[in-house]
Amino acid sequence: MVQEKKVRATLSDVAQRAGVSAMTVSNVINGKAGVRPNTRQRVLEAIEATGYRVNAVARALAGGQSRMITVFSPQFNRPYASEVIQGAALAAEGLNYDLIVMMLSEQGFSDVSVVTRLAAGALLIQPSHVNHWQRAALPVHVVSVDGPGELQLTVDNYGGARLAMDYLLKLGHTRIGFISGLESPGRRPASHPFHPGQHDRDDADERLRGYREGMAAAGLDVPHDYVQHSDYTKPGGEQATALLLGLTRPPSAIFVSGDAMALGTIHAAQDRGLHIPRDLSVVGFDDLPIAAASRPGLTTVRQPLAQIGEVAVQILVALAEGREPAVPPPFATELIERESTAPPCSEELRQ
Repeated sequence: MVQEKKVRATLSDVAQRAGVSAMTVSNVINGKAGVRPNTRQRVLEAIEATGYRVNAVARALAGGQSRMITVFSPQFNRPYASEVIQGAALAAEGLNYDLIVMMLSEQGFSDVSVVTRLAAGALLIQPSHVNHWQRAALPVHVVSVDGPGELQLTVDNYGGARLAMDYLLKLGHTRIGFISGLESPGRRPASHPFHPGQHDRDDADERLRGYREGMAAAGLDVPHDYVQHSDYTKPGGEQATALLLGLTRPPSAIFVSGDAMALGTIHAAQDRGLHIPRDLSVVGFDDLPIAAASRPGLTTVRQPLAQIGEVAVQILVALAEGREPAVPPPFATELIERESTAPPCSEELRQ
C-alpha cells in the first residue's frame, strides 16, 4: 500500500477553493481593509479547509506585517518565567500571533537571530541591563517584566510584602526573619558572594522595604542577621535558612521573597527536625504551582503572573498595529493562606 504524501497547502490552493484572487487571500491574512465580509468569510473557511499555514518569517521578510512576538526568558527562576509565558502564549493565540521563546544566557542578548529582529515586539522577563547595541537588535516595541525597559509591567511588591508581614504579626510572631532575592555586588555583604548574571532588582528591594517597614510599624527592631540574601532558587533558600536557624535566637517565622526559596526553607527546617508550622512559620511570594503542592502547603503572596504575560502581549500587539496601549498600574497582590503558618508556640512567646 502506497502512502499518499502530504503536500502543504499554498496560497493558490486557498484562492482557488475560495474563488478569489491570491491578492485577496493575502489581504485577508494581513488584516487589510477593503475586503467584503462575505468574501473574507469564504477565505477564512478555505484556509481552515485546506490547512493553510502562514509562514510568519517569510511574510516579515517580504515586508508584510509581522505577527510574531519574541519572549526572552531567563535561565534562572524558570517556574516564575513559565507562568508568565503561559499567559503570553494564550494571549498570542487569541490574537492570532506566533510566540517565540528564547532563553537568556548570562551574557544577555549577544545571540539575536533574524527571527527576533523581524518580530513585531519583544517581551523581556526579568532582563539584565541592556547595552545600546543589544537594544538596537531588538524589535521596536519592547515590554519588560520586573526589569529595565521603556514599558514595564510590575506588581505591588511592597504592598505584597506588607500583606505577609501584617499576617505574621497578627498571628503573634515578633521574631521574623527575611530571605531576600538578588542584590547588587555593591550592597551585598562580603559573606554572600555575587554570582554572574545577578543584578539590581526593584522587586527584591521593594519586598525588603515592605519587610523592614512592617517590623518598624509594629515597634520591632530587625537584628542584622535576620535578613539574608539569596538567588530565588531552592538550594539558595536552604542555605539562607540554615544561617537563620543557626542563630543563637532564631526566628519563629521566616518571610521568603520567592516560592522556590521558601520550599528550600521548609526542607531545611524539616532536615533539622523542626515541624512546620508548629516550630517555624513560612510565608513565600509568587504562588507558583509548587506552593500548593508542597507539604505542608505554602502560605504565600500571589502575584498574577499569567495575567502579566497576557497583558504584555496585548500591549505589544496594540503597539505593532498602531494603537495606543492600555498600560496598567502595578498589579495587586493577594495573600493565600495555607498550612505553613500558625501562631508561635507558647515556649517561643516566653523567650
